[in-house]
Amino acid sequence: MKKAQYKETTLTVIIVILCLLFFGLGVSVPFIFDRGSQSEAAVSDEKFNAIYDLLREEWYFADEVEDIDKVLLEKAIEGMTDLEEDPHTNYFDLESAQEFSESLEGSNVGLGMSYFLDEDQNFVVKDIFLDSPAEDAGLEVGDVITMIDGQACSETDSDTLVQLIKDHEGTPIEIVYTHGGKTQSKMVEPKEYDETVSCQLFEDQGYALIRLTSFSENSGADFAKAMNRIQEAGIQNLILDLRGNTGGYLSAAVDIASSLLPEGSVVVQEEDKNGNRSESKTNDDYEQVQLDQIVILQNGTTASASEALIGALKDNLGSIVTTVGTTSYGKGTEQTSVPFSDGTSIKYTIAKWYTPNGDSIDQEGFEPDIEASSSEIEDVQYNAEETQETLEPDTVSVNAKAVQIFLKYLGYSADRTDEYFSVASSEALKLFQKDNALTISGKCDPETWDKLYQKAMLKYNQDTLYTDSQIETAVHQFETS
Repeated sequence: MKKAQYKETTLTVIIVILCLLFFGLGVSVPFIFDRGSQSEAAVSDEKFNAIYDLLREEWYFADEVEDIDKVLLEKAIEGMTDLEEDPHTNYFDLESAQEFSESLEGSNVGLGMSYFLDEDQNFVVKDIFLDSPAEDAGLEVGDVITMIDGQACSETDSDTLVQLIKDHEGTPIEIVYTHGGKTQSKMVEPKEYDETVSCQLFEDQGYALIRLTSFSENSGADFAKAMNRIQEAGIQNLILDLRGNTGGYLSAAVDIASSLLPEGSVVVQEEDKNGNRSESKTNDDYEQVQLDQIVILQNGTTASASEALIGALKDNLGSIVTTVGTTSYGKGTEQTSVPFSDGTSIKYTIAKWYTPNGDSIDQEGFEPDIEASSSEIEDVQYNAEETQETLEPDTVSVNAKAVQIFLKYLGYSADRTDEYFSVASSEALKLFQKDNALTISGKCDPETWDKLYQKAMLKYNQDTLYTDSQIETAVHQFETS
């Protein structure tokens, strides 16, 4: 009897203490849901609905949130798809879903070239995509476009000119450019093109270079066209550039492999959540083009479908294939996308993939056969949002690394290339600011960042327009075989 009385008194004291604690923290004491004999699923449903109703109806700031119902549901969905086990399962809002869809399509409207802006804001042709208006017009890498449809590039914002080109889809416009120091002009008709495959033939050196920027719906067909050109030219050596190619459709990797592998070859194995494995073999619609050597260029952002293609070629062709560069990303999973009627979508993992020999490179990547490091500037990463803030000396930031790498690349004496922005690097930044008529503060404000990034990218593009150390390493493999 005394024991029972002691328990009751203790319980009362605990409740009083808890009440005082909650009020002391400025938090009111809520009612407690009674789980009783409910199942875990029922309790979870009840908890979700209760939290949703509380935030929608009783949350102090609810009236300040436009369309509170939609916001709460979107946040809940984002939380469900933010999974530590799988960074490749994502929920896309309307804008992100559109961007993701466009990235997979691989198509665009325009002249069909990649470019960079020189110091006068002219368009310097860096690459030309297969069967594009630029290729049809005979433009070449290194040509400098100075005028588009009567508007001088040096006097017009580049985004405005790009939109001008898009607006003239199907209507010829005049392009004025310099080639080999001579000014020329041509009428070019902007049209839709696939921006994933480019091909250059170096017949005098006995090799061809194909760049794959991603794996889209049309990449397989365009790659086959490129291989036909190579075959017709009698070229037996291929450099396949997959640097920076983060993937796309796995089916496109199968189609591309089909132009290089014997009929009936296994390209990739896939394993679902239940452990069931299936094989994807070459597509009979594509004819194999036999080559003496294939050198694949890869780096830390070569991922997913790119890695599946590397595995397929190495496992099936053996010593014919050599990889050059740095270790690839290591993404050995496959995702599918489900769109919703409101334009949003979810991308989620449905399988793991394996090479034809049954190997997985997930979270490991492919090590290159020949290590050929790229410049630090090629792999530099930064936080875009933080570029709108001011980076102070003697502070730590991911952007500090980028700033210091850019400074060193441009010839300024930054003493570090890590995430600590040193006083010495700040002094180097002052010299850069002085040379570019910026406020001399030693702090990287948004204006300084924009100019620093612009100058570094210009130098990089000019340095690599005709000279690429990793491509030179690849060519050397043909010369020594």
